[in-house]
Amino acid sequence: MEKVANALYIQSGGPTAVINTSAYGVIDECRRHPEINRIYASEHGVVGLIERRLFDITDEMAGEKLLPSTPSMIFGSCRYEIDEDDPLQTDYRKILKNLKSLDIRYIFINGGNGSVRAGLRLGRFLKSQAYDFRLMVVPKTVDNDISCIDHAPGFPSAARHVAVTVSELARDMMTYDTELIMFTEVMGRNTGFLAAASMAAKRIDLGPDLIYVPEVVFDQKKFIGDIRRVLEKKGKCFAVVAEGVKTADGRFLFEDISVNRGMDMQKNMGGITPYLNQLLRDNFECKIRGIDLGLMQRCGAHDASDIDREEAEELGRRAVRAAVAGESLKMVTLRRVPGPQYQAEYDLAALEEVAKEDNCLPMSYVNEEKDYIREGFYDYIMPLIGELPRYTVLNKRYI
Repeated sequence: MEKVANALYIQSGGPTAVINTSAYGVIDECRRHPEINRIYASEHGVVGLIERRLFDITDEMAGEKLLPSTPSMIFGSCRYEIDEDDPLQTDYRKILKNLKSLDIRYIFINGGNGSVRAGLRLGRFLKSQAYDFRLMVVPKTVDNDISCIDHAPGFPSAARHVAVTVSELARDMMTYDTELIMFTEVMGRNTGFLAAASMAAKRIDLGPDLIYVPEVVFDQKKFIGDIRRVLEKKGKCFAVVAEGVKTADGRFLFEDISVNRGMDMQKNMGGITPYLNQLLRDNFECKIRGIDLGLMQRCGAHDASDIDREEAEELGRRAVRAAVAGESLKMVTLRRVPGPQYQAEYDLAALEEVAKEDNCLPMSYVNEEKDYIREGFYDYIMPLIGELPRYTVLNKRYI
């Protein structure tokens, strides 16, 4: 590679509370290395690279210090996928042309599983064209489904948001002395880490009675039975359900078009609240509250985890250092060091290894009844979400 070249930063996939923190880490670290001249950022992910909609952020200083606390994705993203079956490789050739025209040799992709696989395919194409480059992936996800890493930036903040919000909802549920079923839909298409994190609400005060994750087949009869059992015992029931739970025939709940918006599954995706609401109303007479925590799980930067911010920036910086040192087609990663105090070590993982499979919630964390999470999960989740709020406890004595 030439002694000095330019760098490109790409945000990909969905937002997290700390993806802009990783952006800050990449941008600021690039400026510290004489091997990197200009720094560019792509507008709306890979589409910006294909269409040459790129920002020169080399001298962008206005408001940059606020990047770590800025929600969503400052440069935007897209859901566009390059057609791998295109015999002309049209998109890839446009990308190569744009990279050459701006002498971009360092490529930093900030994304999740799809971004890892897209980066691997892009790298293979560039290699086939004998283009000299170094490509690194900075991981991010809210549902913690990236392999080869203990947890990816974005997940700790989303887990904290879920835990705190569920604790608030559980407290709200106790306001009235009437029967009530409350359920909350949380993100997690293929993995139940976020749903499992809701149990941390009990470390604050009240939490869910039942938790359902995608790693376990969703049986609606069992679900109704579980709800009824808790309701008869307590007069109220709070269930947390991951959006990605599937029935025995492998169908997502949001695929039921009788309660959703239409035949297009992309429009229904992630929306199981209507299905569960109808299911419960068909089986219970009491009041039912269905709550979808929605996009705030991934963009709620106001309550981001401190460790998440710290690790997101550091992983961005380490991606730059690794690329300058000659690494390519790697993802910066971290692993937890065993011990009573939380500590993580940073490392690199080959994109080929990361792309092989998604990370799932280990079944060892799921209880025998398949409706809750074992206490051992606290050891994993509590260091990531940080200090939780405290609620008062009064000695309310009847007169």
